[in-house]
Amino acid sequence: MAVELPTGYYLSNFLELIDHVADQYGDLLSAEELAFHRDFHQLGEAPRKLLVRMMTRRGEAFRHSKLQYAEISDTGHAARELRDAGFVEDSASVPVELVIPLFSKPEWLRLLSELDLDRTALAGLRKLRRPDLDSALLELSGDHDLRGLIDEPVYRLTNAEVFETFKLLFFGNLYQDLTEFVLRDLGLYRFEDYRIDREARLFASREQIEHHLHYYQTVADIEDVLTGPAEELLALHARLPEPAPDDPVLIRRVQRTRVKLARQLERIDALEESLPLYEQCHLPLARERRARILARQEQVDAALTLCREILDAPIDESEAVFADGFGYRTARKFRRDWEKPDTYQPEQITLSLKPTGDSVETVAALHFQQFGACHYLENALFNSIFGLHYWELLFAPVRGAFTNPFQMRPHDLYESDFLQQRQTLWQQLEQKLPDINDNADHYLEMWQDKFGITTPFVFWHYLDEALIRLALQRIPAAHWQAIFTRMWSDIRNNRAGFPDLILFPDDGGYELIEVKGPGDRLQKNQLRWMRHFHRHDIPHKVVHVEWC
Repeated sequence: MAVELPTGYYLSNFLELIDHVADQYGDLLSAEELAFHRDFHQLGEAPRKLLVRMMTRRGEAFRHSKLQYAEISDTGHAARELRDAGFVEDSASVPVELVIPLFSKPEWLRLLSELDLDRTALAGLRKLRRPDLDSALLELSGDHDLRGLIDEPVYRLTNAEVFETFKLLFFGNLYQDLTEFVLRDLGLYRFEDYRIDREARLFASREQIEHHLHYYQTVADIEDVLTGPAEELLALHARLPEPAPDDPVLIRRVQRTRVKLARQLERIDALEESLPLYEQCHLPLARERRARILARQEQVDAALTLCREILDAPIDESEAVFADGFGYRTARKFRRDWEKPDTYQPEQITLSLKPTGDSVETVAALHFQQFGACHYLENALFNSIFGLHYWELLFAPVRGAFTNPFQMRPHDLYESDFLQQRQTLWQQLEQKLPDINDNADHYLEMWQDKFGITTPFVFWHYLDEALIRLALQRIPAAHWQAIFTRMWSDIRNNRAGFPDLILFPDDGGYELIEVKGPGDRLQKNQLRWMRHFHRHDIPHKVVHVEWC
């Protein structure tokens, strides 16, 4: 059933955002930000609605004719109230460089016809592309009052940067916006009721807030810089803020940007410039790229030493997999010693099945149902039980983990220190795993209580209570433990790669089955899972289907 949003829903959402920030961070807000919050509440309803409409649109300057909304009867009067309260500037104060893009090329050519310009000049302007026309108009404004040609008011927000700060403090980032409220209000998402308060807030000082704002201002034009020469890449890098040691969120953001810049330097063959940037990072990709560059420069011993360092203390499993494989190939190429990686191959059989028009996995599942209950679940089963078992851990009140009510996961879920920050609770939950087969009722109660809450793990509509109970009866606790341990070793990547089917034979037990259609083959992450299954005696096989 479609949900209709109430009139003025965006104003309610905006008030929820700024009121939350004022409550959580009132002690860290600047005088300007506090005044914004206070003065906004003193506005009439129409000016408040118009200001929110302007603040949630792209840009900071707007034409009056483009600010027409059914729920605001007199936008001119509302705009004047905003001007008198200091929230907007009107035409005379708006810089001409902000006015120029608001009007189309035909509109400007019509307006310019009122100036005393010769035909040659006007003809030249007509031939210009939009960016060149804007530059020409800006130059022309030095001798002519272009704003005087405009026959409608233009408004400019005076405090757009204040709203940016409020969004940062509410969401913890600047890539989310008020759209999150709409998705919630439409009933598309339901979120856990986790703790958000001053004790667990992300920002502890005004200086920290300024550093994060500085970061976002610096990377605002990174996509343009990435297409430029090495000098521009290094110049942007030099402008990045230096995070405080106790600000892991900004440390990660800066390091990811640093890796992005280093990767582009590498692509344009500026290897000597990229290496120092990688060396300043503690991300898996940074060490991987360093090893590749060193090998490319034929610094073989240094590359192999780095691979061994990774294997001795990998940040995550994917990094270790890289170091083992790349180290072996490099050592073999340059005649160095290196132990051969695991080459285990799973059992593989071929079935000839009749096509039905369904997917190959569905057809295979129907075939195996003659031997017992067979379900096409892929990643759904193990992820879902994982999510239910560790629910308390995933939504634990850790500083900076939750900053707004629209999170399906804590901000730091995929970071290497996630478990370290929750060590005691994690150990308690690990101690409960040996009894997982005896606690089906506990997981089914959670399933009912939490059903539909957005999470990256639980597939609410793929499973049912009977299937959950059957899986907990048939799959030994040691197997759940082995699978969950590997998931934690690289939680971002190891949520995927599970076999397509799970078969519960009539005579007991279970088996995981990966189905491959004609021309398909095992992916690397699937093979890594099967090697793990082999080491822990988890039953599995690969079925190749050929059509009769």
